[in-house]
This record gives sequence, structure tokens and C-alpha cells, in this order.
Amino acid sequence: MRAKEIRKLAWDQLKKNYWMVFIASLIIYAINAAGVPALVGLIITGPLMVGYSMYLLNNLKDDKNANQLETLFHGFKNSLGTSIIAYILRIIFVSLWSLLFIIPGIVKALAYSMTPYVIAENPNLTPTEAIDKSQALMNGNKWRLFCLLFSFIGWFLLGSLAFGIGLIFVLPYVNTAIANFYDEIRGRVVKDEYRLDFE
Repeated sequence: MRAKEIRKLAWDQLKKNYWMVFIASLIIYAINAAGVPALVGLIITGPLMVGYSMYLLNNLKDDKNANQLETLFHGFKNSLGTSIIAYILRIIFVSLWSLLFIIPGIVKALAYSMTPYVIAENPNLTPTEAIDKSQALMNGNKWRLFCLLFSFIGWFLLGSLAFGIGLIFVLPYVNTAIANFYDEIRGRVVKDEYRLDFE
């Protein structure tokens, strides 16, 4: 799908449950922005992003796990070590690539961007396996994701009004679109029989 089609799909999905996704997004970003010490941030951010990714995937369709806010903490229960180490490794790898030049850093950030989704679906993977799977999924798709994110530039500018507070209201839309992007490259088709099993 093109960026426009993914955005439309995300918009249609959010019509039913925007405020629940908004609350989930607010919880995640409030915790991350709470001014926790750097070491604590390294420990909690990875699992939170895995849980948030799982929450977003569940909300692509009305399944039994949709809108359950406890899903946000799934990363702490099922993949704590993997989530933490994978997050730290991503930071290290992107930082090292960025030392070469900004472009390689951006490319690698895009390549690793699906790691939380991969861990959400495959909690038994090792950190490096999850990162490698993200890179494999993003082969040939990095430019597409960049274009999808860039297509939100107008929303980002609009959300930047009022000292950036408006961005909080844009995040559910952007992140739902990214979840749909992952869903597509993962080889799924969003149909009525779509389900995720994280038992």
C-alpha cells in the first residue's frame, strides 16, 4: 500500500477507538517524559515500546485483546530481558552509524524500527535475532517507511502549535499507521479473521 492508503486505513480504524488509543499513547509518552534517570529510562523504555506495539497491533481489528490497557505492560511480563537489551543495542548501533554521517544513522534507525513489533509477536527471540528480523523485514521498505513518516509533516506542523502539546493528539494516528505498515510488510492482510495470539 502507498502512504496515502495506509493513512486512510489508520484513520478509519481510529474512528472507533481514537480516545482509547490516545490514552494508551499518553500513558507511554508520559512515563517516558517523566524525567526518570537515564538508567531507569533504558530499563523501562524497551518493554514499554514492545507493549505499546502489541497494543497497536491488537487494535488494528476488534479482537479480544483490543483496548486492554494492561497490554501496554506485556513487555515487562513476557520479554523483559530481550526488550531491554534490544532497545539498548538499537541505541548503540544507531549512534555508531551516526558517527559516520547522519544519513547512515537514519537508514539504520529505519532498519531497526520494527524491532518492538517483532518482539511483541516473538517474545522468545534473542535481542540480536529480533533486530536481525527487523532488518530483514525492512529490506526494500526503509524508503517506504520514510515516505510514510514524511507524509505526516503537515500533521506534525499542526501538532506543534501550542508549544507542541498538539503532537500528543497526532501520535495515535501516526503510530496506528506505522502498525499497519508493519502488518503489511509482515505479510498479513487485515481481514475479519485477523487475530494475534500472545498467550
